[in-house]
Amino acid sequence: MASRLSSFAVRISVLVMAALCALLSGCGDMMKVDDPQLKQIEDMLNAQLPPGTPSSLVFQFVTARGYPIEPAGRSDALMVIIRHIDPEKLKPVTARVTFHFDKNDKLIKTDVVRTMNEPIPKAGSPPTPEPGTEPDTGSKTPQ
Repeated sequence: MASRLSSFAVRISVLVMAALCALLSGCGDMMKVDDPQLKQIEDMLNAQLPPGTPSSLVFQFVTARGYPIEPAGRSDALMVIIRHIDPEKLKPVTARVTFHFDKNDKLIKTDVVRTMNEPIPKAGSPPTPEPGTEPDTGSKTPQ
């Protein structure tokens, strides 16, 4: 009798663990941001670029809006920086957004993470040179 009870408890434990694993793995793509300012960015992206969107349309969306592209370190991902002004608080929020694609170049999911706000460059000002490089002054020195 004790052996049967012990066997039953093990089976129940295994079933509960399997159900939890299935539940958690299935919810991975549905995780949402908690930050209200990032939520605005996430909502905009979900409305404009739902799962299944071809990578070419995601790239077109990103470049048309002038979002800077950063190295993602993976061939199946596109990473961009999105700067958004919260219309209620009139405060900027900057997010690092990673678009993940499947083997058919269709959007699987989008990760939105807050990052540091960078100052907005003034119109007409030259770009800031990278550290360790000299700015291009446009003048050529004779050799």
